[in-house]
Amino acid sequence: MRFVDAEALAVSFLKPVVFPTKVGTLVPNPRPTAFVRAYRSGGGATNRVLETANITVEGQAPTTTEAFELTAKCREAFFNLYTRMPLVRGVDEAGGLYFAPDPTTNIPRYRFTMALRLRAAR
Repeated sequence: MRFVDAEALAVSFLKPVVFPTKVGTLVPNPRPTAFVRAYRSGGGATNRVLETANITVEGQAPTTTEAFELTAKCREAFFNLYTRMPLVRGVDEAGGLYFAPDPTTNIPRYRFTMALRLRAAR
């Protein structure tokens, strides 16, 4: 048994949620006006079959309102649609939605972290 790539799982899950906004693990180059970044920020295995993966999601957009709406849409999807992700057995919010403007550009950005309970693939 092996654990799945939680980042890839989260990115694939979020793409249809915010389409046509770009979703990835890195800041795109060139930088679009709005995008979602989802990356693993912690977690660990409970045993050889169960793991918790902390996924941090950032939504960046031209205005504070647009950044909030984009990120809140992702957050709601994790709570309401997580069963669409294979091997995810549950989600908990590890860090609530908060304002965190990009330190370099000062572009509006919101962020939250979800803890995904994952079962290893057979």
